Amino acid sequence: MIGNREKKSICWKTLRIESQNQVIVIDKYENYGVRDTCDLKEVRINESVIEYKPIDRGQEYFDITEQEKDSVFYYIYDIVTNPVYTEQFATCYVGNISIGFSTGSVTQVCKYNSVGNWTTISLSTEKLYNLLRRKTKISEY
Repeated sequence: MIGNREKKSICWKTLRIESQNQVIVIDKYENYGVRDTCDLKEVRINESVIEYKPIDRGQEYFDITEQEKDSVFYYIYDIVTNPVYTEQFATCYVGNISIGFSTGSVTQVCKYNSVGNWTTISLSTEKLYNLLRRKTKISEY
């Protein structure tokens, strides 16, 4: 059960968690997930303008079981269908996160901008982070 609701039986195809410097994609029909990363370097253009340039890109595969994938889906489903309107705020666009799922024909996404540590927004964001950090590196910001 998610919150006060029953788990929905949805035939999902792809799960996606995207932050400023990484994308995690989990496909229903693969026994692994993929983490794409791009480390960024802060480049000062002038006193008031800072840009971020990519300096290192990489890709990592990680093992994930059917049960873990289903748990990730239900956390994402709850995050997307029950967004939390948070007062959390961070400057410099820290804490941008996009979390979503696709059924193949429909994609649903919840985006949070400048929330700092996104893992503290709700119980589902915390559980999602805790499960994924046991499988791969994942950023809290």
